[in-house]
Amino acid sequence: MARNRSEGAGQSLQEPSRYLRAAGVEAALNGLAGPFGCRRFVLRFEHRGGRVRLRGLDAHPLAWGGGPPPDDRTGQATDALERVLSSLWTHMSTGPRWERGALAYIRDAEGRTQVFPFFDHDADRLALSELPVPGPPGHPLEDPSTLDLFALHGRDMARIHAASRAIPPDWDWWEVDDDVRLTLHYDDPPAPSRHQRCHVLGTFETRFSRFSWQSKPIAGTLVFSSSPFAATFDAAFEVGLLASAMLGAAWMMVQPYDDHDSQLLVAVFR
Repeated sequence: MARNRSEGAGQSLQEPSRYLRAAGVEAALNGLAGPFGCRRFVLRFEHRGGRVRLRGLDAHPLAWGGGPPPDDRTGQATDALERVLSSLWTHMSTGPRWERGALAYIRDAEGRTQVFPFFDHDADRLALSELPVPGPPGHPLEDPSTLDLFALHGRDMARIHAASRAIPPDWDWWEVDDDVRLTLHYDDPPAPSRHQRCHVLGTFETRFSRFSWQSKPIAGTLVFSSSPFAATFDAAFEVGLLASAMLGAAWMMVQPYDDHDSQLLVAVFR
């Protein structure tokens, strides 16, 4: 993909990535794109009134999920992008000047990103259809089959969530035997240990923002056959609730298991 051929931007940018890194453009784009998922969009902007302002975003949903960035409900990601693009304009003002531009952003399900800058006439000619397509496969949490499962089991997920919040974590320590038997121990004050049938679901590694199944709870669906995958804690919690609902669990235990605040998700039965 050509980076820039515009006379208005100084014929050619030999090292556009240097300018993007200096301004923090890719980090701001990642903020707009969200923490995970396939993305493919063109962000258009222009310099006016002494700063750079966004003026449009071209994107179409991908058949396997993703494509456009998530809604920026607070406007924080958009504001951050305008600030770094203004910084980009300042960094480039002594070299290849431009008045309008476009950033092509592509990210696959594994989190690999590509960013291509275009300016002035090249930006005007850039079409979304020219960009590479990330996937398939898509990210398992954005796959249409996963979204259908969330919709189908939403009521049971809400029930399990409510039941889980109602159980006080008053045990002193816990253990899981053979991934199928949960024991809750009470030392202060002493009380009989509680034993419940369980199914160990997976782990969320906080420092890596990564979810992994420890046992495949349901076969034949992308979200349950993919592991590991990028996620937030909230997303990992939701997919744990989904698995718990599909297994017919009564509640879900979520507990830290290491010194890095990683979390173990366990479906617990009556």
